[in-house]
Amino acid sequence: MHVSSLATLQTKRYLRSLVDFSFNSPSMETKDCNGNILSQGDSVTVIKTLKVKGSPLTIKQGQTIKNIKLTDDPDEVDCKVDGSSIVLRTEFLRKK
Repeated sequence: MHVSSLATLQTKRYLRSLVDFSFNSPSMETKDCNGNILSQGDSVTVIKTLKVKGSPLTIKQGQTIKNIKLTDDPDEVDCKVDGSSIVLRTEFLRKK
């Protein structure tokens, strides 16, 4: 094996290990208010009435939100509420 191809192979393995670590890191788990782990596509319930800043939209306590999307921040999820795409803090959500 040529020296440059060996270095390229080692670099690829190193980069792959970094990517695997970042996605499997236990600190990146997204948890709801009760400590349950949230996954992509889960349904959640809002535990407190929330007023959305800059919008007349109000999310009422007990409202169910379906098909959440995880973000890079483990304390936030992306979702659609009444046709509007918004980001919610997980501290106000409970897994259904």
